[in-house]
Amino acid sequence: MTKLVKTTGYEIDTPCIASQYQPALLAELALSRDISAYQLLKGARLQLDDFALAEKRISPDQYLTLIKNCQKLIDADDISFLLGQRLLPGFYGAVSQALQQVTNLRQAIEILCDYHSILSPLYTPRHYENDEEIFLFWLDSTGSHEQETFIIESHITAFVSMVAWLAGEKMPWQYEFTYAEPNYIEQYWVNFGQNLSFNQQMNRLRLPKQFLDKPWPNAFKLGIHGALKESNRQLAEEYSQYSFLDQLYDYIQLHINEPLNLDKVSFAFGISPASMKRKLKKHHTSFQQQIDLVRKHTAIYLYEVKKMNSQQIAEYLCFNDMNNFRRAFKRWTGISPYLLFAQ
Repeated sequence: MTKLVKTTGYEIDTPCIASQYQPALLAELALSRDISAYQLLKGARLQLDDFALAEKRISPDQYLTLIKNCQKLIDADDISFLLGQRLLPGFYGAVSQALQQVTNLRQAIEILCDYHSILSPLYTPRHYENDEEIFLFWLDSTGSHEQETFIIESHITAFVSMVAWLAGEKMPWQYEFTYAEPNYIEQYWVNFGQNLSFNQQMNRLRLPKQFLDKPWPNAFKLGIHGALKESNRQLAEEYSQYSFLDQLYDYIQLHINEPLNLDKVSFAFGISPASMKRKLKKHHTSFQQQIDLVRKHTAIYLYEVKKMNSQQIAEYLCFNDMNNFRRAFKRWTGISPYLLFAQ
């Protein structure tokens, strides 16, 4: 029997982001560059006074318009990195207090992921690990692919700089980006170092596992419990802990080793296939793109964590014919599985 999904996830047009959080930080940064407030807010359906209102909530598409305007108006390659340096721990209530009191990297990653609807509403961070490494990657949760580079630059800068501050040391991160190397690569060298790879399968950080549970100085082991308790209250007041695309990704991932089609998934979400198509189109994606995305990520996980080979991965993903799997894999990734996986 198909289990129904409680579809309350926020969408690209849902008023769910506190205007005084990330949007206010971006607006303040832009205005400090002598940008016209009128031009900055054009098309965003916002006024400057909105950023000071604790109860004001804006939609992801309003925030994305703000980002787009900022990119257009500020002729500088460092703006996303400067924003990132301001984002975390941030001033987002109890969740920010909890981040400041974490005892190690594992706890920081868990808080970032558990409270992502507050800390990272446009791109959802996810993580996994194998015997050697920890992997932290970000996924578009609101159909904001057009601003992917800006958002990823700011989010990774935010996390890496926060960790360096709290840990009291710079971590030997390995950086992977899905997009091509930008023509302002010197900004990456300054903010991230030289261990960079572009045109990869995920926007992802990798780190040797030895750093994951290493105690951090100045950790507040007792105080963090109270901060997390308050953070849970704060999270319960959010519109939703997940976006619609988050929920869809999780459902597909849970059932990825079963035959899936639009009708079955739509039924699980309690909507018609036509409504599912409309929702996905609104988020600038399609059902096939979402299936392919989860299959790609699952294949990579099975190889990196479960140490499966191509044949085993193909069988897990319900491919009985290796030629079909190779063709599908190349559609997902742009390359042959033989180039990505050891045989």
